[in-house]
Amino acid sequence: MLSLTMRFKQLIKTVSISLFFAFVVASSSYLPTVYAQQLSQDQIEQFKQLPRAQQEALARQYGVDLDTVLSNGSSRQGQQKTSTGVETSRRSSADSPGNPNRPMNELTPAELSARLSAENEELQPFGYDVLKGKPSTFSPLSNAPVPNDYLIGIGDTLRVQLYGKESASYTLPVDREGYISLTDLGPIQVAGLRYSEVQELIKATVQERMIGVQAAVSMGDIRSMQVFVIGEAELPGAYTVSSLTTVSQALVQAGGISEIGSLRNIQVKRNGKLVTEFDLYDLLMRGDNSNDVTLRAGDVVFIPARKPLVSVSGAVVRPAKYEVSEGETLADVIDFAGGLKATAYASSAQLLRYRNGQRSVQTVDLHSEERSQPIQGGDHLNIGAIGDDISDGIMLVGAAALPGYYQYSDGMTINDVLTDVNTSLLPITDHHYGLIVRKKPSTQKVEVLQFDVVDAINGATDENLALQPQDKLVLFSRYESAQAERSQLKTLLRSEDERAREEREKVIDAYRQQFFSRLVGKDVSVDLDDDIRSLDINQLESDVRSFFDKADNNDQRPESYYSRYSRHHLLQPIIYELRNQYSETGSLSLFYIDGEVRYAGVYPLPSNGSVATAIDAAGGLRESAYLQRGEITRTVISAGEATTDYVRFNLGEILSGEEDVKLSGRDQINILKIPSWQNTIQVTLGGEVQFPGTYNVRRGETLQQLVKRAGGLTEYAFVRGAVFTRADLRRTEQRQIEALTQQLRREMASNILTDQSTNIAYSDLQQLLDDMANIEAVGRLIIDLEDVLASSSAATDDIQLKDGDALYVPTVKDTVSIIGEVQLASSYRYDPNLGLQDYLERAGGLRQKGDDERIYVIRANGSIEVPKSTWFSANNLAIRPGDTIVVPLDSQYMSNMELWSTSTQIIYQVGVALAALSNL
Repeated sequence: MLSLTMRFKQLIKTVSISLFFAFVVASSSYLPTVYAQQLSQDQIEQFKQLPRAQQEALARQYGVDLDTVLSNGSSRQGQQKTSTGVETSRRSSADSPGNPNRPMNELTPAELSARLSAENEELQPFGYDVLKGKPSTFSPLSNAPVPNDYLIGIGDTLRVQLYGKESASYTLPVDREGYISLTDLGPIQVAGLRYSEVQELIKATVQERMIGVQAAVSMGDIRSMQVFVIGEAELPGAYTVSSLTTVSQALVQAGGISEIGSLRNIQVKRNGKLVTEFDLYDLLMRGDNSNDVTLRAGDVVFIPARKPLVSVSGAVVRPAKYEVSEGETLADVIDFAGGLKATAYASSAQLLRYRNGQRSVQTVDLHSEERSQPIQGGDHLNIGAIGDDISDGIMLVGAAALPGYYQYSDGMTINDVLTDVNTSLLPITDHHYGLIVRKKPSTQKVEVLQFDVVDAINGATDENLALQPQDKLVLFSRYESAQAERSQLKTLLRSEDERAREEREKVIDAYRQQFFSRLVGKDVSVDLDDDIRSLDINQLESDVRSFFDKADNNDQRPESYYSRYSRHHLLQPIIYELRNQYSETGSLSLFYIDGEVRYAGVYPLPSNGSVATAIDAAGGLRESAYLQRGEITRTVISAGEATTDYVRFNLGEILSGEEDVKLSGRDQINILKIPSWQNTIQVTLGGEVQFPGTYNVRRGETLQQLVKRAGGLTEYAFVRGAVFTRADLRRTEQRQIEALTQQLRREMASNILTDQSTNIAYSDLQQLLDDMANIEAVGRLIIDLEDVLASSSAATDDIQLKDGDALYVPTVKDTVSIIGEVQLASSYRYDPNLGLQDYLERAGGLRQKGDDERIYVIRANGSIEVPKSTWFSANNLAIRPGDTIVVPLDSQYMSNMELWSTSTQIIYQVGVALAALSNL
């Protein structure tokens, strides 16, 4: 009966907690840590009371971190009442100190001792928090199930149900003589009998004396009794408890055991004699409650002072301080701590012990018989953890399809790890540069080996290097960023250099499936290879431009996809280690390469390092690299002095394999540029050109030559109005605008501070400056396209083109525009019979504030002309189609009233001055 009731309550508790976890998970989008924070303290306490297996099952089912839930309940401050009427303030004894930043093997003896002492102070004695609490009520438990061996005593109540020939119910208290009185049966002696014996006695008596009647016997109210909890209890004293109370329940009522009380030797005394000794560790660690006996009236629960403590820290399941008894060993203490973790380095545990007034350390092998040595009070056993490094594996990192650890075997080579180009590498992997980073076992110094990735996979003898345990294979991306990928491919497609064409074919081969799959938006099989190879290079370039323009906005791959495995990111830790170690000659195992390579910079010097491997490390040569010559600046340290040597080499012979130059530490390689080299530039033609568009032109090509390449101008071209812009002019003009804006800002600020008579609002001045700052420079170069196109090849009128130049030829224009301070600013049809003054009259003449002395004309080609006035004619400038007449504002204009007021004031001042002079 008792077992069924307890199992039912346990089931109800599990179901309620399960429902709450389900609600939290269903209504939250946060991490498991947040789930634990939504649990109340009561629910966490109920969850902790479940068996460990049920806790783990619930945590797995609802995705909750079990350790977070348990520690969350322990870290909440304040005391909260539980459903049992006890205010608890729990702190998990299994909470261990935070992981130190430095491993044990890097500490000095003094630091090691200090850390172990600090850990010992942070460790908490095990088990004291389990029964800890302040009782809020002393009412006896009356609803607990009654075991069969319960002794009936004075004050108990029995319930008897008669059924059969007669039916009746009786509640029968046990009187002071130990009897119960049942109608028609007389008194029955029950005191001192077990509950099961009383049941059988009453059933047999009823069946014997009352023919045709049977009885069902159950327990009614249970008597209360008084017991004493004394010694090192939190709240020692006399307690009124139920007659079913056990030793552990009495300890809960007394608030638990104080920190100086013993958990290992709790004594129960009855009538001055020792009845039993209760080791609480049996209950807490093994679930053994055989000595958790039921108390009787007048029993005394005595808690003596605790025995010596031993601290256990490190890689154990339950780090804490444990009370030990005489004769217990290291093995017993490890069992107390829940055993060793899988990461425990049991062969070298540290045992700190007090001897002869001093503290000493002893290294203990817990796999040997040393674990059987007796433990002493004050001992501190620390079990270190094994490092995360794999001792016998090969680590593959970087731009690999399947990075991670690989099992090492004798005779293992690179192509045992990288088995196939298509399955082992990423599309962005550099096929010609890989590193083996190796630590020498004797010195732990880093050694670097370089290999060609594709050649190693294909089994080339010189590249497929033998591996050793703990080697790291590092693969790199071909690009430093997504933009570098696109610009590099565009450059290769535009180049006419022979080496670039060879590299272009490699890039196209590597990119054909990925590129066209992304271009059409779906996976493309290798059946398209022939179509790709047959594409015209100009058409392919056009497709690439269009594709990458779209890819700039539509590429869903993050920037980290390209830059994560770049040389900059992956080489930094390797270079850092090499900088901290010197060779026997005093030089660093690093070299620097600069000039016409893709990725100039500092690189690790491999043991097999040469100029050829250095070029591969730098991503290969640029198209502009000069193949006839290269140079190494070498620093030689001898007898404590450094000298500089220069080593020249033929880059073409090195690329062909005819020769190679070995490198030394600190070498600086300079790859020269082809003399007078310049990449092709791009110039844009638009408007009335036979074939407008963007053209690639050679260095030194002129505008006249490019217009001829574009088929010349159309018959509708307005040559006089051509607009020619240049990128460097645009940048220069923009800088001048910015400088002018800053100058005006300073002048206006100075005028506002010094000139009190100004009536211009600050906001208006600021708006003017903002408008100037937003002006975009045009970069227009005034040219006469007619003269350019009509000139001979040696004429000075022709224009040598630069990168970014643009020419726009508008359609024929036969209008004249008038703007500025005229009555009606507008455009008028060109009339060759009209002059400047005629057009001004057509616009209604000048306004009152128009400045007739500063009128100017902007010609269609962008030049400006100012009309010349003579005694016989004014504004006698000829007007042409496309011209714009500008009438500026007279900045010194004064109204008639202001003019007369100022003049009168001047005349008055002059009269006063003359009068004063006449009196002298």
